[in-house]
Amino acid sequence: MSNSPLSIMKERFGDDPKKAKEKLVAAVKKAAGKDLWLDRLNEAKGLAHVSNKKLLHLEQVFDQVSKEVGSRDKLIGEIAKLSGRAKDEDYKARLAEESTPTLWDRFQAVQSSAAGSPAKGSKRS
Repeated sequence: MSNSPLSIMKERFGDDPKKAKEKLVAAVKKAAGKDLWLDRLNEAKGLAHVSNKKLLHLEQVFDQVSKEVGSRDKLIGEIAKLSGRAKDEDYKARLAEESTPTLWDRFQAVQSSAAGSPAKGSKRS
């Protein structure tokens, strides 16, 4: 059985839930930097009102993207290249509207299909 998001957050950032949440939000902002973040956040609420599960997921995705690809622009370029649409600017513009986690999922699917293995969740006959 896996740990709850709250227990994972407490393990990583301390036992006080309020301070741990603040540290988690700071970690997400640090992992996102300027190269991965799309600013679609509700200014009235901010990241402090996002669930722990989503924040942990965002931090993980941002870390993976920055290690493997580097930035959103490079990620979009890689998706287009692997899809055989490297020169299609309209396709890249449409990809640029998607969130970084969605782009990461798309990148993994395109990467695995380009390598000849079935994408996550797909069945091959």
